[in-house]
Formats: sequence, C-alpha cells, structure tokens
Amino acid sequence: MADPVFDLDAFRQAYPQFDPVPDETVLPTSEAALCLVSQDGSCDCDPLMWRLMVAHMLALQQAAESGNGAGGPVTAASIDKVSVTFAAPPVGTSAYKFWLFKTPYGSQIAAMLARCAAGGVYVGGLPERSAFR
Repeated sequence: MADPVFDLDAFRQAYPQFDPVPDETVLPTSEAALCLVSQDGSCDCDPLMWRLMVAHMLALQQAAESGNGAGGPVTAASIDKVSVTFAAPPVGTSAYKFWLFKTPYGSQIAAMLARCAAGGVYVGGLPERSAFR
C-alpha cells in the first residue's frame, strides 16, 4: 500500500486559524499525527481524523509556546510562592483520551473514534443465543 499523502489544501481550508503556521511545520506534524490515527481505510472518517489530529497537535504546540502548555485541568492555584495543581485523568480514561480532550479538535477525534470503533462481537454458544455483547 502506498504511503498516504496529507491533503494540505483541505487542511488549510478547514482550519484557517493555522494559516500563519508554515508548511514546513504542518507537514512534519502531519507525519507525526499519522502515527496516532489510522489511514487504513477502515473508517470513512480517517482523512478527517488525520487533519483534526494535525490541528490538535498544532494547537497544543501553540499553547505550549505561549506558556499555556498545562498538563490538564487546573484544580487549584496560588499567587504568592506560585503553586498550581492539575486534575488527574478520570478513572477509566486512557491517557490517550485524556490528551485528546485538551483541545476541541481532539474531542472531535475521540467522538469519531467511538463511532468508528468495532461493535460487539459474537462469543461462542448456540446460534439461537447469538447476540452482541
């Protein structure tokens, strides 16, 4: 199978807020994003998820560069003797999903992943007892 090609024009059209980001930054980010989302054609949303992942990663990078690269939701803060406390990921939430929910783009990816995930499976037994579990 040929390597997938990132549609830079579609990305620029969908996310004009990243127009100031040079192609020399977007394209390597798209290569890294490809490691985090599938492009095997198993879901119609694969190209859109790839573009969303690039937007997610660029948004996180911009936040970090502006000093807002927080590790999660802030639960407490102090001014004197500077102190900040971040919330831990909720129980049952994977680190990947917690990371995705840091931007609106990642939240969209999480929703699409849930939609494209495999459904239930038949687990043994008699045919008349077959069902999704």
